[in-house]
Amino acid sequence: MKKLYNVLGQLAGFLTVALFAFLNLHALLDFEFLTADIYDLLVIIKTYAIYVVIGLAGLEFAAGKKLIALIYFLLLAFVVISTFFPDVYNQLTSGLM
Repeated sequence: MKKLYNVLGQLAGFLTVALFAFLNLHALLDFEFLTADIYDLLVIIKTYAIYVVIGLAGLEFAAGKKLIALIYFLLLAFVVISTFFPDVYNQLTSGLM
């Protein structure tokens, strides 16, 4: 399983860097064929691509280690919830304060 996570992580990392390079080139050269809708979609994909890369890297690291995997999944869940669902995060933390 670790080999699969390794290959997927490498592929996701390469595609993420390629996406960043394409968006940075667009900022410099202002490609005519790139509409606002496509650009907005690519920016959303860029956000999720980062989480895919770190998720796969962590899965590769935690493969076969149950305690480390549990800690990693809890940390990853916290990061995803606090980033993509701030209202849920605020509700969870409002009871603590």
